[in-house]
Amino acid sequence: MTAPFDLTLPAPERLRAAGLAAPWSDFLYVPGRGFTSPIEPGLYRSSFVIAPAEGRAVRVSSFAVPAFGGELCRIRLEPLVSFRQEDLGSFFEPARRGVVYAMSPDRRGAVTPSPGRPGWSYDGPTLKPRLGRVARAELIRERVTGGSGDVFAWTADRGLALTGADGQPCLLLAIPDGDEQVMFARRPGLYTALIDPSAPTPPGAAIRDLLGYGDRPDLTVDVEIIPLPSGERAG
Repeated sequence: MTAPFDLTLPAPERLRAAGLAAPWSDFLYVPGRGFTSPIEPGLYRSSFVIAPAEGRAVRVSSFAVPAFGGELCRIRLEPLVSFRQEDLGSFFEPARRGVVYAMSPDRRGAVTPSPGRPGWSYDGPTLKPRLGRVARAELIRERVTGGSGDVFAWTADRGLALTGADGQPCLLLAIPDGDEQVMFARRPGLYTALIDPSAPTPPGAAIRDLLGYGDRPDLTVDVEIIPLPSGERAG
């Protein structure tokens, strides 16, 4: 078997992930079609911006590459020097729903469909009491092997488990959909198996399914939870 394909976080991004265990001033998202799902309440798909109380904001998105007959992905954390906060919706202030840009029918200018359309923005309770101060950040790392004769393998940092002030985790999980989107789960729910392998799993919610490999019976999929040291920060 060749050395596993490496999609773990580079050192600067790992430091940014560790630095998320800190007070947050806001948690923002890009509104739009497909943000919520009627069959998966409490799950949101977008790219996100975390604004710590101190330091630069961090954009959270997916980085995907084609390999081994599919799309592999990891979470990506990029520093933002500046951004248009008014264009984004807020989990801390749900009344702030952001702006969705689209071309007008004559393509002469931009119009802004209302992000108040069902499923285009967050309409739940404020998450500030939970995520205004994040106590712990952990990496969700997948280790996958496959093949019968010519065995292959990869390791990828798929997401983050963030423990809020209430002691309960929420998840940010990279998804290989081509739009750099990440899934945010307010509560682990069906995704509990990703952070607690001993948790019972309903049919269709095994680790393989949760990570998007349900149609790949040739793969062996394991998950490792890696605590990140708090107090570290990257630019």
